[in-house]
Amino acid sequence: MGYIYFILGGARSGKSTYAEELAKSLSNKVAYIATAEIIDEEMQKRVNQHRLRRLQSWKTFEINEGNPNIKNFEEILNAIVSDKLEIVLIDCITILLFRLIYKYEIDKMQIINNELENEVENEVKIFFEKFIKLIKTKNLKFIIVSNEVGMGIVPSYPLGRIFRDLMGEINKKISEASDEVYFLIAGLAQKLK
Repeated sequence: MGYIYFILGGARSGKSTYAEELAKSLSNKVAYIATAEIIDEEMQKRVNQHRLRRLQSWKTFEINEGNPNIKNFEEILNAIVSDKLEIVLIDCITILLFRLIYKYEIDKMQIINNELENEVENEVKIFFEKFIKLIKTKNLKFIIVSNEVGMGIVPSYPLGRIFRDLMGEINKKISEASDEVYFLIAGLAQKLK
């Protein structure tokens, strides 16, 4: 049965650094699941910064290019178990959510209809239900990083509102399934669960 540490915080709150330090303290057999897809120079810079912080002994697994899927996650987790790794650091759920909904091109829409919004919500809900079930079946310790995006103003554009609402729902589901939950504020971790 998987043990889950959920690390939540705002942008630049220190959550990734905290998660990496937690992983180091638990074991030297760490798998790092990188969820980002490099789509421009700015994302390349962010990915490079994360790569530099990782220990050389960690094994990195990257999500497939294009749209991620549960089969890809299952293959990665099976490889992690085969490699006898003990800790799985997933950084981060926010980028994973973005990759799931990017294909719908909501960012190009001024108005979104309810049918499309329901389709996006259903796909995301099904993906994360399977994701949580899958990690609970593995005898590994998971450190999952995500952003808290609901503490600001209501976005004025459809993608922002849909993304914020979905991220909030996903964070609640992961939090419910987690054994320990930490909230990062200005580099300080507050244990919530």
